[in-house]
Amino acid sequence: MTAVNNQNLLQLRFIQQAQIDAVKPSFNRLPENPYADGAFRKRRYSVLKFANGEVALQPTKAFVQDDSINTFQGNVERVYENLEDALIHSEGFKHLLNEFKAMTGISDERDIEVHQFRMLAIESDTPPAPEGVHQDGFDHVCVCGVSHENIAGGELLVYEHKDAEPCFKMEIKDGLFALVNDREVWHNATPMNKLDATQTGYLDCFVFTA
Repeated sequence: MTAVNNQNLLQLRFIQQAQIDAVKPSFNRLPENPYADGAFRKRRYSVLKFANGEVALQPTKAFVQDDSINTFQGNVERVYENLEDALIHSEGFKHLLNEFKAMTGISDERDIEVHQFRMLAIESDTPPAPEGVHQDGFDHVCVCGVSHENIAGGELLVYEHKDAEPCFKMEIKDGLFALVNDREVWHNATPMNKLDATQTGYLDCFVFTA
């Protein structure tokens, strides 16, 4: 997909399964989320720099989105626990950061914001993105699928503009690396439902932004 101004709108890659398997266990230790989406999204959040193969954790800060971007919980200062040290300095996670930098071309000095999510299917048509069709206010937004269990739905949707029909739809498979040009297109995800209502259903993913 290429815009008329020759900017890439969407880039897709698949990460080696061994790298994905290395980061999976940390999702089982995600803390509860005290904010409006806490019933169906566990998460951590960190700001990092990545240069010469080393990760530098930046000072903790609140995550805030303007209500023009996030109509669900805009203008709310949200403070989350950092990603675990063992994860941040693991070779599997460094591989993901390296892929993100290679796809975006960002410099070593740029901050990389990382959200680690477990999105739970708790009822019929649970929304992975409660704000609906949206942009995140960055140049680059990358969704990395890590694991999924007992769910249908949760596919990535990309739109040419907010009121358009989706022009792209794809399952967020384990290892999918989907980089969206956040200045040019909008995105969302389809609602999630459990395949077996008696069991837990979830989608694990990282979202990298810069």
